[in-house]
Amino acid sequence: MLASGGMWPRTKANEEREPSVLENFDAEGVLDALDFGIIVLDEQLCPIYANVIAQQRLALHLREIRGRPLADFLPQPQRFARAVRCVLESGTTLDYTLRMNLQRSHRGKHSFAVRIVPLRNQTMGVYALIEWRA
Repeated sequence: MLASGGMWPRTKANEEREPSVLENFDAEGVLDALDFGIIVLDEQLCPIYANVIAQQRLALHLREIRGRPLADFLPQPQRFARAVRCVLESGTTLDYTLRMNLQRSHRGKHSFAVRIVPLRNQTMGVYALIEWRA
């Protein structure tokens, strides 16, 4: 259970602490301002969040892919799914290169450096950091 504001686990120490400036923090706004992509996947490998850069660079829209495994929209879907499952099982970070032909914007073949990182809270899932390679 989370303490008020949804930021911290409910503990006696957290209940006694002074309110934090982070309780009103706009995390989505910060993630959208990053110059690299970030996609958060649940344990079924479905996107629950993708920042603006990730959606633009991969030519995907979150509203179109939410609730469906991200691998379905990527080349070599089995490779991506295996990588994410490995991270979920081991709890360790994994790096690899994703090469894909983009159909909408940024047409042509592009490479992305992908880092898959397990979520370190009560939620089962991962996030993927995606950097564009020229």
